[in-house]
Amino acid sequence: MKNKTYLKASFREIIYSKGRFISIVLIILLGTLLYVGIKATGPILNQSASQYVDKQELSNMQIISTGGLTEEDEKLAEEIPGAKVESGHQLFYADRAKNQVVKLYSYDKANQQNQLILKEGRLPKKENELVLDVKAKEEGYRLNQSYQINQSDQLKRKKFKIVGFVQSPIYISTEERGLSNVGNGSVDFFAYLPESNFTNEVKSVIYVRFENVHGKGTYGKAYEKMMDKNIEKVEKIFADRPKERATEIKEEADKELLPKKAEVADNLAKLDAGQKELDQAKRQLEQQTAMMPTENPQFTQAQAELAEQQQALDSNRATLVSAQQKISDSENEINELKTPSYSYDQRADNPGFQEYGDLSDRIAAIANVFPVFFFFIAALITFTTMTRMVEENRREIGTLKALGYSRFEIAIKYIIYALSAAAIGIVLGSVIGTHTLPRLVFELSSDRYNFPGVTAFYLSRPIIQATVAFLFASLGAALLVLLKELHEKPAELLQPKAPKPGKRIFLERIKPIWSRMSFNSKVSYRNLFRYKSRMIMAVIGIAGCAALMVAGVGLKDSLSSVGDKQFGPIIDYDAIVTLKDQPDKAAVETIFSNNKKITSDLATMNQTVELKQKGQANQKLTMMVPDDRQKFEEYLHLKKQGKAFSLPNNGAVITQKMAELFDLAKGDNLTVYDEDQQTFKIKIANITDNYLGNFLYLSKDYYQKARGKDFVANSYLLKSKKLTNAEEKELSQKLLGSDQVTNTSFMSTQIETQEHSMDNLDGIVWIFVVLSGLLAFIVLYNLTNINVSERLRELSTIKVLGFYDREVTSYIFRENFVFTILGILFGYGLGIVLTKFILVQASMETITFPLVVRSGAYLLSGGLTILFSVIVMIATHFRLRHINMIDALKSNE
Repeated sequence: MKNKTYLKASFREIIYSKGRFISIVLIILLGTLLYVGIKATGPILNQSASQYVDKQELSNMQIISTGGLTEEDEKLAEEIPGAKVESGHQLFYADRAKNQVVKLYSYDKANQQNQLILKEGRLPKKENELVLDVKAKEEGYRLNQSYQINQSDQLKRKKFKIVGFVQSPIYISTEERGLSNVGNGSVDFFAYLPESNFTNEVKSVIYVRFENVHGKGTYGKAYEKMMDKNIEKVEKIFADRPKERATEIKEEADKELLPKKAEVADNLAKLDAGQKELDQAKRQLEQQTAMMPTENPQFTQAQAELAEQQQALDSNRATLVSAQQKISDSENEINELKTPSYSYDQRADNPGFQEYGDLSDRIAAIANVFPVFFFFIAALITFTTMTRMVEENRREIGTLKALGYSRFEIAIKYIIYALSAAAIGIVLGSVIGTHTLPRLVFELSSDRYNFPGVTAFYLSRPIIQATVAFLFASLGAALLVLLKELHEKPAELLQPKAPKPGKRIFLERIKPIWSRMSFNSKVSYRNLFRYKSRMIMAVIGIAGCAALMVAGVGLKDSLSSVGDKQFGPIIDYDAIVTLKDQPDKAAVETIFSNNKKITSDLATMNQTVELKQKGQANQKLTMMVPDDRQKFEEYLHLKKQGKAFSLPNNGAVITQKMAELFDLAKGDNLTVYDEDQQTFKIKIANITDNYLGNFLYLSKDYYQKARGKDFVANSYLLKSKKLTNAEEKELSQKLLGSDQVTNTSFMSTQIETQEHSMDNLDGIVWIFVVLSGLLAFIVLYNLTNINVSERLRELSTIKVLGFYDREVTSYIFRENFVFTILGILFGYGLGIVLTKFILVQASMETITFPLVVRSGAYLLSGGLTILFSVIVMIATHFRLRHINMIDALKSNE
């Protein structure tokens, strides 16, 4: 009966102190929600993407060759261990009338890979039917419309009927469709038409799926490692294929030229024979004319006929000589034909695929810092609350000991209280966090991706970590204090703890200030320094919450500042024009000069090079060599820690991220691998600031010295006045139409892509800010509640002594105000440190995030904290007005 009654009393304690119980539950809930939810967001987004692409049988790899792909290539591909192989056609079509570029794919119902998702209509059944990208609807295309493709050299027909709109797993982005080498340089949408329409026997692509990566997360390390091994096998199998294909192309070309060459030679021989006959006829006519004393109309007519025959022979000879020259030129082209290159593109090379993975990686990087700090603050406040709760009940513990209750029986009440609060908070936090945050993050970025949704699942590790931490913070705190209290004698426990002895504080020594302070102010400041642990815990709690809000907004500021820091302060050109091999540069420069908006251009050599080091993943970066070192300063501003410097004539400049990854310093030597894996050595002359991409800058003279090769420009940097999208497309179209350019890349496009990429993180940053604000409110409420509970007799005493309600509230408010201001100030500094730490964790191999915390972060953090403090004090004021002074003062009796 005794134990049953005590057990009921234990549960009543939850009801009697429901405000404190709810606040503990909310703190644990918020801490668990953010920690578990954010930790689960990255894996859930990645797993959902993996399920989508696996369901649609997205190929793991695409084999593409500049020389096309034949049956021999397909046979080789079928030798790849554990691989499923399919082939198809793909080509770019530029509709110049509409200024659109469409990527055409062959459709074969029998193919299993890259299954289309039908959004409207049906898939093609007849040869004259096709389906368009759902994005084409934005251009005004509708079902049953006629669609014309003027690509007669590669397609059998021109007119098609639109029978459906689809999505393709090759394109997970709703906007990005990749680049093209025709038209304006970028693909607007794609189309699938029956394979029988394509006239070329040589295929464009071989799709490959591997059994050994089935079920592995497409963004996971296990998938990447296995795909690296698969590509090594593919490269080994296809190692000799480029040379073989080059030989095949030459043989086919020679075989095609041989009959033409023979025909021209035969016709020339016939012409020579005809010329001999004509010459002989001319001589005979001349002899006959000489024998006749007077002119003869017959001879005159014969001479005219012979002249016409000569003219016809000369015309035919000119035609044959021209044909012979063309054949000769073709033979030279065949002899100079470059060996076809084979590329092995993975899923990450598909438009938008890597951007989505980067989003998950950034969330995971942020999840390693922000929620942990949030979690720590929540656990700290929980620990403090539970500790104070047990200390408040020391008289009850003494009474129970005096009545003969065992230590375990006494502890049961607090174990139930702590376990109940922890269990409710952890379970609700885990469920809400897992099912809410990943979906919320996905919804905030869903307009950029074609995924149907996310499938939530529980991650055991963060849930276990949250459970252990909060059980220690709640149950552990209670047991730690109980161990101390239960070792005391009942008589000592029944007596209230002796108040801490008063001490003179530092402020008292400053007489001019102290003497002018009111009595209430003096009491408040003495209490602040008298109970240092209370002050420290309050300041830590408030500072932690303020820091979280500063870090949340600071993250948004920093992530959105990447483009602002890179484009303008560093990259000061507006476009890069990439040239074909051996181009007519005069033709390209004529287009530049004819465009009034282009203000200047600079020839450069751009190459992709690679750095390798044991224990470090291979890194690719762009090597840029300008034709004019001095003029280069107008296009790219080299800086080290914000201080500008010029491109040196002797030595290379490398961007800071690569210097960090490979532990490079000024004066170090570095081995660089070019596109053909040929090595050359350079000396690092300086390291430059950079935020997007990785670069290596060399002067023209130093490049020629380091490589022993002549400088050959393969691109132009352009500076221009502000160009509209239409003007950019028009310029790109003219450059590609010159047949001297392969691509034009505008910085405006990169800026827009970067902004969209960072926009994906805005949602999660605001989640941090909102939850941090909620935590700050609960922390302030809890600390104030503890403060009032601990000093109930003191506050009742001053009320009895005649203090007005407003004065009693201000008695507490002054202390809270000092706690709040100190907490905010410390929080500002801590927020900057936290933001910097998160950015270091979130930065990747190609992106370095600058530390940018604008005034709005401080105003929001400080303003909300002060607002919450005022709200809490208003609530506290009404509570203090209703204090039962007699009961409070009689509590020791």
